[in-house]
Amino acid sequence: MRRFIVLLSLVALILFSACVESDNKANNGNVNDDKPTIAMTVINQEALFFTEMLKGAEEAVDKDEFNFIKFDANNKEVDQYNAIENFISEGVDAIIINAVDRDTLIPLVEEADEEGIIIISVDSVIEHDTVDVQIGVDNSESSKDLAEYFNNYVKDNHPEGSPKLGVVGALNAAVQVIRQDSFLDEVEKGSDVELINIVDSQNVQEKALTAAEDLLLADIDLDYVYVTGEPAFIGSVSAVSSQGFEDDVKLFGWDLSPQVIEGIDEGFVEAVLQQHPDKYGEEAVKAAIKLINGEEVDDLIDIPATIVTEENIDEFRPLFE
Repeated sequence: MRRFIVLLSLVALILFSACVESDNKANNGNVNDDKPTIAMTVINQEALFFTEMLKGAEEAVDKDEFNFIKFDANNKEVDQYNAIENFISEGVDAIIINAVDRDTLIPLVEEADEEGIIIISVDSVIEHDTVDVQIGVDNSESSKDLAEYFNNYVKDNHPEGSPKLGVVGALNAAVQVIRQDSFLDEVEKGSDVELINIVDSQNVQEKALTAAEDLLLADIDLDYVYVTGEPAFIGSVSAVSSQGFEDDVKLFGWDLSPQVIEGIDEGFVEAVLQQHPDKYGEEAVKAAIKLINGEEVDDLIDIPATIVTEENIDEFRPLFE
């Protein structure tokens, strides 16, 4: 009887393992070896920006003609590296990369090139000759555009004195560091704003809330806050509201969300650079398909960001309903 029970348990374990393996294959995109495969990895699926990017990509794929595999890196460089390594070993035809850390992926980009795999970089630019297509906004130039808007705003609202500026950034995100540096460089050229502090949100909303609260409470005379991305912006809006700074601080930064729109409506969010991440995903898939089919594609596809204020916010509300 004991042997029978042990045998029965082993059979059950084998069946359970088979079910898990089957589920994992299903999550891997139901790959059909008769069709070309496009793989995509994004930084995370917490921020609306990345979910919209992935949504745009999925909607652009003809599932009858192509396999589509996706991977959420959840802000982890190592996990994304391993996922791309697996894509390469599986022999996919194209990999769309929204990189957590661009520099760490260069060896994989080179390996993919040797294997004849198409590489498309989205949003976070991977600076390497073997990348076939770069898609996104010019983060540096757009940040300078917002800085110019900011400088004009300061001149109109603080004609005298040196207003104080703080930054809620994400020092682990290369793109957001570019946005931070470009904005601050341009602000320094065009105004007498005093930079008080830069706090690190680590691109995580909850940490951004704490960092922004620390920034606000450390200096009650703070006039402006520049925010470099969506999780940080949502956390900063929450911090302003929870600490009662709505009448004291104006926010500028990147990426709309329902919370940021509420901040515009309440008057303490002044200007937001809004990208079009769904177009990033869509254009990435279109480029992958063309390259797989042997067609030519521009090696740089720029999708400009829009400065959103109370004057044009109604154009963007439907995106968040």
